[in-house]
Amino acid sequence: MALALRSGLHYRRFDAEYVFFDLAADRYFLLSGVAANRFGRFVSGRASAADHEHLLASDILAEGSGRAMRDGCNPATVTASLIDAPLADAPLGTAVASVWAQARARRDLRLRSLADIVGAFGDKRFNLSSRDDKVCGEIAAAFLRVRRYAPAIDQCLARGIAMKRMLMRRGCAVSLVFGVTMPFAAHCWVQAGETVLTDPLDIVLHYQPIFAV
Repeated sequence: MALALRSGLHYRRFDAEYVFFDLAADRYFLLSGVAANRFGRFVSGRASAADHEHLLASDILAEGSGRAMRDGCNPATVTASLIDAPLADAPLGTAVASVWAQARARRDLRLRSLADIVGAFGDKRFNLSSRDDKVCGEIAAAFLRVRRYAPAIDQCLARGIAMKRMLMRRGCAVSLVFGVTMPFAAHCWVQAGETVLTDPLDIVLHYQPIFAV
């Protein structure tokens, strides 16, 4: 029986512990102690039958054809943030659109699963280029401009979804990245290549990427 990490599950190792992100359930959880040791042995190819049984019962592993085991994800390492430097004023229309996009994202997060929202980012109708610095700067400036009007606390996910949607409609290929740190905290941001568009660089560097789309 071939075993693999269950579909939709992503992990990041922190010393002897593992933080998991379950996309389908829209939740994070921690493996520590004996359970973490069992998973560590599975990752290194040294798991026993008892380890396999425990990890299957815990819904961490599933029968599969060998999904690649990878600690976290590998978006480009960020080296700069657009909002750490002065940005040109965003057009009023773009700023208004960003408020509407964030409101729509908050509504979608109430009514739809995160997996469904993320899955829509693979829509083949969008013809995405590698990057357009002018468009990225305009939309980053718009989101920064309206922060006083759009809720900001604990809204990184809605903001990230909204920004990625706007950039996709303008043909820009960007990543929505989910990151974690210990003691446990989670955050998400949008980046274009090595440049963050939603947050100061020092905030993002505090987190280790666990999933990106």
